[in-house]
Amino acid sequence: MPREKRKELLKKIEGKRGTKVIAYVTSDRIGLQALIQHDIVPIVHEHILSLPEEDRRKLDLFIYSRGGSADVPWALVSMFREYCQKGSFSVLIPFRAHSAATVIALGADEILMTKKGELGPIDATMSGGPYNPREEKTSNPLPVSVEDVTGYFALLERFGCERPDEKMRGFEQLTAKVHPLALGAVSRLLEETKLVGLRLLSTRANPFREKENHEIIRKLSSEVYSHNHAISRTEASRYLGLKQVRNAEDAAIDSELWELYVEYRSLFELESPFQPEAHLVANNLEEHSWDDLNVACVESVNRLDICRKSLKVKRLRNVPPTLNLNLSDIHFPGVNIASLPAGVTPQQMNAMIQQVVQGVMQPILNQAAQKAVDVLIKSLPQKGFEVVTYKAGWVTEN
Repeated sequence: MPREKRKELLKKIEGKRGTKVIAYVTSDRIGLQALIQHDIVPIVHEHILSLPEEDRRKLDLFIYSRGGSADVPWALVSMFREYCQKGSFSVLIPFRAHSAATVIALGADEILMTKKGELGPIDATMSGGPYNPREEKTSNPLPVSVEDVTGYFALLERFGCERPDEKMRGFEQLTAKVHPLALGAVSRLLEETKLVGLRLLSTRANPFREKENHEIIRKLSSEVYSHNHAISRTEASRYLGLKQVRNAEDAAIDSELWELYVEYRSLFELESPFQPEAHLVANNLEEHSWDDLNVACVESVNRLDICRKSLKVKRLRNVPPTLNLNLSDIHFPGVNIASLPAGVTPQQMNAMIQQVVQGVMQPILNQAAQKAVDVLIKSLPQKGFEVVTYKAGWVTEN
């Protein structure tokens, strides 16, 4: 069973490390991504509380995530610090620990990475908001990235715009496309992330010098120009100066870390893009529902919390507002019968026939009309898809 296999791997890592391990995974499955969010903090706390008090002193956080809220790393790491002995909080990275997950790792006394382990830049991107620019056709919010903004000003300087008035004109041209409050929000978010990163580095049992901490944050926040750049363990230790990075092989847990990641990869179907619209098109469906899709989990030997959501996806058609088909008021013509049974009037016979015909034919006509409407709607031009999320939330399993 998958849960039993994951528990076995967690126990192996704990045995080799002399710690207790809590795994936190968010899906980066194409079309079904999840982010690090505030709701995770009390759930991880429950996992810590499920341990005997003496086992809470040395904790490892196994993490796989593409990032999320900039406010979570401080809350999560400071909580671990409240329970761990000095120098006894570590982060285990089998593969991806990007953005906010990287910030979490900065607060660890040691970071154990496999050969495929990745950190990422801690720059800021506002994926949505009331002041974000909008996509022209769909009106969906467009992300505003720090790299794009700083890259724009770097380009201006490269082309000789160095005087304050020239830079101001460049800024005015930018604000004609991007609302100033959106630019301000991105700047504030970046400064917050940098501050949190510095504070987390200072919480380590053997912190680096303040100058080294500032240099690490500067490189992570501004010297890596692609948000998708993967920072290997070699680059993290030699270029960034993260001396707490260790090779997972040195702790003899590299195989277990990767095997555990593979189990989560299967649980979240990370290698299978989730493409509901394509499913509707390929199967000629107007709508379809997917129930209990896994998007995140927190797991330890004692407990499993998993976040799931259900989706209903429906085609949207350009239906004319006057389209209306009503068969409820149909009246059947009278029937003339030459010879009626004794005591039965023509009116009585017509009433009986009308009652039988309506009882039998009306449902058939209604069904046929509905099929006709369905066929008509399917033939109308499509204007997009509607996605409705329901039954989203965390559940606790044994």
